[in-house]
Amino acid sequence: MYAHAAMTITEPVTLITDYILGAAGAVFAYLLLAGGPAGKPTQLWVLGFATGAIAAFVGGTFHGFAFYMSEGFRRSLWNVTVLSIGASAAFMIAAALSGPLDRHLVTTTWLKWGLGLSVAGLAIQATGFRHGHDFNHNDAFHVIQTIALYCFYRGALGK
Repeated sequence: MYAHAAMTITEPVTLITDYILGAAGAVFAYLLLAGGPAGKPTQLWVLGFATGAIAAFVGGTFHGFAFYMSEGFRRSLWNVTVLSIGASAAFMIAAALSGPLDRHLVTTTWLKWGLGLSVAGLAIQATGFRHGHDFNHNDAFHVIQTIALYCFYRGALGK
């Protein structure tokens, strides 16, 4: 008989919330690509959601499987995560600024909600918040940022 070694996930809740955030970003990118308004702002939103999804999936892998990676590989994953977060923010800011935001109050309202939630999530993340053993500041940020992405998606739709 073979001994069965259980796989240990370093931070299971962080991995799950990161992967949910990544899936949301990928879905919103796809939906905009498939049926969003035509034009450069939508293309920038798609890039913003896609690079954010990459950041979340790579970040989740970084947090979840640390026991199975060399220090150099973990550092590389973290660098990809941080660069992808920066690219996502840059694309989304460019998208928001390149669209005719004054045409729809609803559009700007959704974008303001997305921005406000993002800032609130970052503030909570910066506190080092922890609820019990498994739910921490990163997890709280991922949950809040998933909701913020929905707001950004609605704003990107322009209606």
